[in-house]
Amino acid sequence: MDFLFLEFYIAKKYNQKVEEYFNIGKQSVSDWRIHNRVPEKRLLQFELKEGTINIKQLFTKLNY
Repeated sequence: MDFLFLEFYIAKKYNQKVEEYFNIGKQSVSDWRIHNRVPEKRLLQFELKEGTINIKQLFTKLNY
């Protein structure tokens, strides 16, 4: 999943920053942003919480 979409989704749905959503430091998120890559562990955590990593389904959850 693209980091920018993940950041957008979390901001729109929860009005939070990525570091708040995952309860991690800003430096970790900065590394994700540089590499445009979300670690598998965090992607799995996101999928478990949101129920999917399918972008179309996530957009539907945002009512777009």
